[in-house]
Parts: sequence; structure tokens; C-alpha cells
Amino acid sequence: MFEWTECKDFRMLRMLRPLAIHARRETPPGPRGRLLGALPEVARGRLFELLHHMWRAYGDLSSTRVGAKLLISVVHPAHIKEVLATRRESYTKESHRARVLLGDGLPASNGASWSRQRALLQPRFIPRALSFFDPRIEGALDRVVARWGRVADEDGELALDQEMTELTLDLSLRALSSEYLSDEHAPLRTAIVDAVDFVAASGQLFRLSTKLPTRRNARFQASLATIHGFIERAIAAHESPDQDLLALILSARDQGWMSDELARDEAVSLLLGAYDSTARALTWTWALLAAHPDARARLHDEVDALGGRVPLSQDRGSLPWTRAVIHEAMRLYPPFWVFPRHVAADEQLGGYRVPAGSTVLISPYLTQRHPGLWRDAERFDPARFLGDAAKEARANSMYFGLGPRTCIGNHVALLEVTAVIACLAQRFELTRVGPPPVPEFATTLRPRGGLRVRVRRRAG
Repeated sequence: MFEWTECKDFRMLRMLRPLAIHARRETPPGPRGRLLGALPEVARGRLFELLHHMWRAYGDLSSTRVGAKLLISVVHPAHIKEVLATRRESYTKESHRARVLLGDGLPASNGASWSRQRALLQPRFIPRALSFFDPRIEGALDRVVARWGRVADEDGELALDQEMTELTLDLSLRALSSEYLSDEHAPLRTAIVDAVDFVAASGQLFRLSTKLPTRRNARFQASLATIHGFIERAIAAHESPDQDLLALILSARDQGWMSDELARDEAVSLLLGAYDSTARALTWTWALLAAHPDARARLHDEVDALGGRVPLSQDRGSLPWTRAVIHEAMRLYPPFWVFPRHVAADEQLGGYRVPAGSTVLISPYLTQRHPGLWRDAERFDPARFLGDAAKEARANSMYFGLGPRTCIGNHVALLEVTAVIACLAQRFELTRVGPPPVPEFATTLRPRGGLRVRVRRRAG
């Protein structure tokens, strides 16, 4: 009993140590003096408002208590580089917010396991291997073009955010297992949306145990069982001859170093890890094009030169204006607007202490609107990503992360978003219905209440 109590007391002291260092004002500046710190704001889902206030009031490095946790906000790229690259061993994904959904898949893994998983998957995602995705993109877009054509012929409307989610989920499914999204996948589609919404609604920092017998937890567990069931059936029935992503995973399992459970988690991560963020990038790009007719007209001029063709992997480097529009959209509305790192070992940052056990939050949304880095930072200006200015703009952009854990699918995401925008912009004109979209700061940056558009065929 004494040993157990001693161990418990040690864990409590270790947990409180960051707060003791913070109380001595050795950590970055920030709001102090309240018993619960910023816990009430975070509990009400106002994390963005908290981080924005801390940045405006205290600068690029700030800190605050959130209940019994110490939160450190990091905004400037120089400090972010230390966290994500130079000193990355001290800043881990131990507390990845989507672990309840993705398990030990690549986005949530750490250390040697992450290195081995990354090495397995990386060859499929490098630029010279992107042709693997070409037929899958064309197949998914054929279905969208046909559906949008029917809507346009009736002068109809679409929920654009939902359309982009359906499309990117179809793309993920085709890449994973060579299947395509159909009515038969309706239960899977519903389960995925519910599970992703559960992760988003559970907050960026805290989550009650999913084992508690609440209604929300029960719904999540049911959704997770549906997703796992789909993956397990896909693995059991897999016969694809063209080395889809599931074939890569199964080869590692058959070699003995990947367990059945890890193979399932990896497959879930590949299915879900990027579809939501890619859908958000597409949605915000369409929204900005609808609001900026000059940029839209220039994009039409560029994509119309394709003569109806879908730009694919052989077109990388072409369509500079279209790509600049996409980069600028992700600058203003990065799909992952904030992400955490667990501080595993004591560090120094900007002359302040960053104690082990604290949580660092990096917000691309704030970094990419930093007036010290961007001229007229709130203005939509795709020219930032053209010519000589492009190198600096990309260096100050964090929407794909930074360092060794840069998003493994960054090249694929740009390929897909470019293909979708160019293909559909050649054929259709989208007009926003209702007021301009307002960001909702969930796990990914969504338009609150969705985004509806009227679809018309373009003349000629």
C-alpha cells in the first residue's frame, strides 16, 4: 500500500510540476490569476478565441493554465521549426486527439513504430509515384460531373461541403482498396461522419474516457465497430492486383512485423486520415473563388486551355494560377487549424522554459495570418504563391506541417485538389446561396452550417 501511494504521489507531483514552473513565471507570458485558468473557455469550445486572445495580448509565445494542465501557444515559424524539426524528439504525438479513432496508425504513432510505418508507406506518396492515383481521380470525378450535370440542368442547388466530403471519401476508398463509394456504403459513410464529428466535438485538449456509459460514447463505439468491420472485411476479401494501399499494409503484416490490429489501424488511418482535410481545402477554395470574380476569371482562362481534360500527375508544375489559388485558400483557411504536441522532456523556447508534461499548441491559422509575415494578411491574394514570392510564402505556411512529420499525403492532396478544381471549373459555374461562410473551429476548419451553391453549366 505504501509503495502504491508513493507511486501515486509521484505521478501527482510530476503532473503539477509544469504548473509550479508556470507559477514562478519561468514559462512564456500569458493570462494568470484564475483558479481554473482557461478551463471554462476550453470547456465551452472556445479554444480558438483563447489562442487568438493570447497571441494578440502576449505575442508569438504565450502560456496559460487549463485546469491542471499547462498550455503553451507557439505561433512564429522560427519557434514552430524547433518544435516540429530541430527538437522534435522532445515534442511527441503521445496525446493525439484522434487516437480513439485511428488507433496506432501513422498519424498517431511515435518513435520507432512511426519510422517503420512511414518507411512502408512513403514510396507510394512521392511525386514520381503519383500516377497510381490518376485513374482513381478520374473515376471519382466522372461520377461527380454526371451528378452535377443533372443538378445544373434543373438549375438546382448543392450542399457543397457535403459534395466535397463525398468526393474525397470516394477518393480515399479507391486508393485504399480499389473499391468506389456507392449506395452500399451508406452505413459506412454515416459511421465515418459520426466518428469524425465525435472527435471534433470532444475538443482539442480534453476528452472523457470513451469507456464511460454515455449516449455519445455508445454512438461512437457503434460507428467505430462499423468502420472496423468494413476494414476487416476488405482485408479478408482483398485480391487487388495493382498494389493499392491495402496491399502495402498486408505485405507488412505477412512479413510479420505488423500485427492484425496495427494493419487495421493503418487502413483506418489511410481511409480517414486525409479525406476530411482535403474536403475542407476544396470547400474553402470554392468559397473564395465564388467571392473573388477576378481570381475566378483568371482560373477559368487557365483551366479552359485543358480542353476538358482532367489535369493529373503528368501536369504537376502546370496550372500555376490554379495552384496559387489553392495554396492561398489553405493559407487563409488551413484544414487543420491547430494541432498539439506533448512535451516529453524539458525544453527551452524563445528564452522561456517549456516543462515536460505540458502541451504545446501550434495554430497554422494564426501563423498564416501573422501581420509580421504576410503583407495585408487577411486579404485573399494568390499572387503570394507565384514567382519569387512563392518560396517565402511556403516557408511561412504550416498547413501540411513541418519537418519529418510533414503530412505524408501532401503531394497527393495537391494533386487531388488541383484535379477537382480544374475539372469542375471547366464545366460548371458555382454561385453561393446565402451569406458568406463563417469558420467553425472544430477538428478541421469547416464553414459553420455548411455551404450551399447553385450549379450552372458554363457557356461553351
